[in-house]
This record gives sequence, structure tokens and C-alpha cells, in this order.
Amino acid sequence: MSGARYIEELTPVSIALEELKGRVRPVGEWFEVPVWDAVGLVVARDVRAPVDWPPYARSAYDGYAVRSEDTPGRLRVVGEELIGGAPRLRIGPGEAAYVTTGSYIPEGADTVVPEEKVKRLDDNHILVEEHYPPGSYLDSAGSIVRKGMTLLKSGTVLTWEDVAGLLEVAVTEVPVYRSVRVAIVSTGNELIYPSMPALTAKEILEGKVVATTGDVIEGFMRRYTPWVEVIGQTLLPDDREAVAWHIERVLPLVDVVLVTGGTGPSRIDLFYQLQDRLGGELVFRGLYVIGGKPTSAYVVEGKPVVGLSGYPISALHAMIRLVYPLLQYMGNVRRPSPPLPLVEAELEGEITPKRPRPIKVRLEYRNDKIIAIPLDKRYQKSSANVGFLMADGLALTGDRPLKKGDKVTVFLLRQPRGYKLPWLTP
Repeated sequence: MSGARYIEELTPVSIALEELKGRVRPVGEWFEVPVWDAVGLVVARDVRAPVDWPPYARSAYDGYAVRSEDTPGRLRVVGEELIGGAPRLRIGPGEAAYVTTGSYIPEGADTVVPEEKVKRLDDNHILVEEHYPPGSYLDSAGSIVRKGMTLLKSGTVLTWEDVAGLLEVAVTEVPVYRSVRVAIVSTGNELIYPSMPALTAKEILEGKVVATTGDVIEGFMRRYTPWVEVIGQTLLPDDREAVAWHIERVLPLVDVVLVTGGTGPSRIDLFYQLQDRLGGELVFRGLYVIGGKPTSAYVVEGKPVVGLSGYPISALHAMIRLVYPLLQYMGNVRRPSPPLPLVEAELEGEITPKRPRPIKVRLEYRNDKIIAIPLDKRYQKSSANVGFLMADGLALTGDRPLKKGDKVTVFLLRQPRGYKLPWLTP
């Protein structure tokens, strides 16, 4: 396949994604786990309420549980019901019991009088001066959740906030899919792992490159795809047999292999040598983007092997546009959490992209708007990782020219400059 043909056959991201999804299957295995161990995993079956909640009427206020028909009036205090136990007392005519917020109210009571609305006459008697209708200041049994109500839909990524909600209504186990397992293989004779700072600095100045691309994509997955388990990250030289040997051994253990480097247009590039060596079915070769153009994929034994650029910005771009939705599909994710940090910004300046690309931008918060200011061209190069230090985000463009004032979607790397938390703003 010639370089010219490669350029002509660049695949739009949407088509590449659908082609991949058509050749792989989502994770099917699921199991029940305690809810507190399920954070970040994907709910495999709808979760329904096992009981009416609350099971008994409970107080919504610190005060006194009484019978509505006894208000107003002088009442005798017969005890107290505190949060943390089932109701023990029974309220009769002319009686009251002290209750705390969240505690179950005694049998016979049908309303709660707030503590500050009561006059304490002595240790055993109170005076209620107003009438309180039945149901005042309490949650009646089953008023919040009914048995069988759907609490979480399948495909939802479970959060700690979900855990709090589920445990409140006595849901202690949930069905979840197992994690999508991913292996990362970084290739390149020029790559090194950092060691001692002085030695690493010397090696960089002599032409070596610290292997950071694998860390960038692993960091992306750890932040935004908690349903994914990174099985390992390996650094290997540009040696077809060594890389093939490693992939053959890791493939049975994972669902996806991500390979960085060796994805150039030449047929002699390592990624395509691996395709022939592993017997993979080519899905697409090259994406219709700038910054990640060499991104390619084939399928081996029903599992995607995705080749990413060795440059961190290009690999990250492909992760956002292609690999992230692929991992959603493979993980059965319909409602991801946390969401990708995407915001709409107003462009300051002009952009004339030939194809969809990531533009490094500074972000400023002015007049209740986020303003995206493209960095100088020298920092936009895929090889200029130092541009990350100046950038606050990546503007994800299409292939149409953009002018000043146009809206653009930005992947946040940092909080916009000048942004203030709204509840702390005078």
C-alpha cells in the first residue's frame, strides 16, 4: 500500500468507530458485588428498590411526635425515639415523644411539632399552641421510594453518591459487568524510562525520548474510564518479533491492546508488520484528523489492536475522539461518570483546520464566558510537548474555518484562568 493511497483512504472517526464496533463484542460477564466495592463499574441489570422507603414514618425535624388531633394542647412526654433504631414507643391520647431528624416516629403519632415551636412546661410536659395537620414535618412510610421502583438503569457507571443512595434504601449488592481490560505497549528504539534526574536529562539532550505517551493515555483512562482496568504498560524496541511475542501472550488476558508508535504510512512500519505477524484483520488505516492521523486498527481473535501515534498530543486526541467511545461500547456504558471535561468556549482569533484537530488553547474567563485563545503555531506541533505547559485545554475543531467569536468545544486540561466559584463570587 503506497503512501499516496494511505493518505487518500483516511477514515472519518465516526466510520472508523462503527467499523470497530461491528467487529468486536462488549464485555458479557457480570456478577453481584457489594455496592461499596462497585464504584466505577457498570451496572449490568436495572437496580430496583427491595422495599418501600422509609419502611416506617420518620421525622423530618427535631421535635416532638404527637397525634394531630391533640394539637393545640398540653401533652405528657413519655420518652424519645432517636435515629438508629426501629420505633419502640406507642403514643396515646395526650402524649408526645421526643424525636430527632431521621428517626422513626412512635406508633400512634401522625405528626411532628418542631422543637422551637414547643414550650417546655416541666420535665414531663410540653405545650403546643398551634394545630398541626397530620403528616406535618415527617416522611410517611413509602413516601420517598416504592418497592420495585427503578433506582439505577443498566449501563450506569456507579459513583460514591450512588452508593450513598442505594445503601439508604437497603440495597447492599448490585449486578455489574467486569472491567474492560486494556494493555498498553509503547514501541520505539529511542524511548527510555526516566531514572535518576541527572542521567535522564543527559540522555534527553543526547537524543533519547522519555516514554510519556503510554502514561498520558493510561492517565486519561484512569481519570475518565473507571470501568477500564489497565493490565499493564510495557516499553519495547522496534522489533517485530519481540512486540508480537508480547502481544500474543497478553492478548488472552485483555480485551483491547493499545500500541503507541510505529504507525506511520509506510508498509514497513512496525504496526503493520505486527498485523501480518499476528494474522489480524485490518479495520482502518489512518484517521481523517490532524494530530492522530496515523491512528489505525486491526482485530485479532475478536479483539481490537489500536495503533496510536507516539506523540502524546496525537495519542490523546485519538483517545478522546475514538478510543473513549470504543471503551464505552465495550464496557456497556450508557451513562458514563465522570463525564469528559468538555466545555463550550468562544474563540478569540481564527483557526483554519484542513481536518479535525486538537488546538492547544489558553482559556480565560471573562464576562461570564470562557474565551479560547490559540497558542502560537510553534506550540501546536505534535512534537512540541512543551505546549502542554502553556495550554489550559484542547479545542476540538472540525474541518471548517473558524473565526473570532465562533463557538468551539474544548477538552479541559485545567480550570480557565480568572474563573471564580460562583458561590464565592460577591
